[in-house]
Amino acid sequence: MNLNKYQNSPWVLTLPIMLLFALDVLLLGKNVPLSDGIRYWKTASDILNGFSETPVLEGYLLKNGPLYPFLLSIFKFLGFSVKACIYLNALFLYLGFTFFFKTARVFLNKKQAVWITYILVFIDPFLFYWGAKLYSEPLSILLICLAIYYSHNYFQKASRVNLFKISFILCLLILTRSIFAYVFLTLIPIGFLSYFFLKRKVFKNIGQMSVLSLLFCLPYLIFTFTLTNKIFYWSDAGGQLLYWTSSPYKTDLGEWHTLQINHDHFAARYNAFSGLDSLYLRKVNDVIISEINSNHKEFAQSLSGKNSIQRDEAFRQKALQNIKENPKAFLHNWFLNTGRLLVGIPHAMYHKPPFSPFFTLINTIKSSFLLCFLLTAIVLFLFNLNASGLFTLWLFLILIIYLGGQSILATQSQRFLLPVYPLLLFFIALVFNHTISLKWTKINLS
Repeated sequence: MNLNKYQNSPWVLTLPIMLLFALDVLLLGKNVPLSDGIRYWKTASDILNGFSETPVLEGYLLKNGPLYPFLLSIFKFLGFSVKACIYLNALFLYLGFTFFFKTARVFLNKKQAVWITYILVFIDPFLFYWGAKLYSEPLSILLICLAIYYSHNYFQKASRVNLFKISFILCLLILTRSIFAYVFLTLIPIGFLSYFFLKRKVFKNIGQMSVLSLLFCLPYLIFTFTLTNKIFYWSDAGGQLLYWTSSPYKTDLGEWHTLQINHDHFAARYNAFSGLDSLYLRKVNDVIISEINSNHKEFAQSLSGKNSIQRDEAFRQKALQNIKENPKAFLHNWFLNTGRLLVGIPHAMYHKPPFSPFFTLINTIKSSFLLCFLLTAIVLFLFNLNASGLFTLWLFLILIIYLGGQSILATQSQRFLLPVYPLLLFFIALVFNHTISLKWTKINLS
């Protein structure tokens, strides 16, 4: 009897996930921070020394978001190495996917819940690539899965305790990925105006969650206000991301780049998978990179000597100027960003994930199938809007606002889709399950 209880425990059924990602870190993880991990590790050090060596406006805190580097600073203080901290990713993903399974089990049978959970694990193989680095995606996935779980509890019982729980989780999500601040800022007027006109309590609940989650962020907002004199200042990266989407140059395709690209021909190491000669890859990249650097050289020079806040404002002003003068280029790049976010193409250079034409083809086929399922689910949801559950409506609003907002900002790869895969798959599963249930009900009644 006890054995059967353990076998049916969500924590046991999802235990292979933690073992899998722990093995992933063991095999692929390095004991040095790489790429974005350098920023996170440096920010953790800055937090520990009180920004005495690197002032906040010269560091990366406002670019990263504070929660992940703050957690790293705790473990760094305790003596954890870089690789030991990367092992936290396995724990984050195990916890997140277990809570995902627990929520799925409310709507689906055990077999279906197991299937959808493990589909989520393997839906993007690059999760194993990013998950073996000092990156914030695993923490973001955990917080999204917790948000799904606790928001469902809140819609089941709209108590004050449940409201505080879900709002606190959403606050942590905002402090990890600042784009969610704008998602919930958008949901505030949507929630309260819809409640005013439609008189449905779900919209009031949405508005309350969004307001309280932002209120929980007040200590950080007060901190950023003392630095910037700007209200609701979350990140100094927004201006640069908008700048690249607004770029009028055809070589950019809306992708984010550094203003001076120092390319090490990273993709040339993968030429065996693509069938392209390594020298060809280098020549193509050199031509494109040279033109990109030349196009943005003058503006890059104008940023010399500015701090991160001044640079962000300069990027923002230049982006607005570009949009005003070249609206077609902005719309073109927005469209390409959407393609890169949802199906992984196009890329100007081969050094971006999935790194080669061969992997890009496989990834695009996979992503296109997923996109078809998503679009079908959206159509089914909208056609059965009155019959759809309130929880499904909540998932739909967050997902659409996030995808819309993220596509406007320069999207480098589908890495930006990783945090919302749980939302995406859960929404698809709920809509299809609801539609099938309605059809069976109609058949039985007839």
